[in-house]
Amino acid sequence: MKKLLVASVSVMAFASAAANANVEPEKINLESLINDAMISINMADVLPKNDAHIVVKKQSTMMLNEQTQEALHKNLLAMAKAKKDAQLLVESE
Repeated sequence: MKKLLVASVSVMAFASAAANANVEPEKINLESLINDAMISINMADVLPKNDAHIVVKKQSTMMLNEQTQEALHKNLLAMAKAKKDAQLLVESE
């Protein structure tokens, strides 16, 4: 009796596998899936907030301003020294 039961289960499994093999898989429209995903997903929610470009811009602007101020200060000192040297040269003549 057990052999008959095992044989019938085997036949049923074989028949089921054969029947499923003949069924064509459902075609998936990938373009439609991609479009649906793009519509339903808000990229601002998915991506982490990254304001590094703002921080770098502020830092570089500050550094440029500091370097410009230093250069102007040095030039003003050089101009003052040159003016003083010229004045001393005129007085010594």
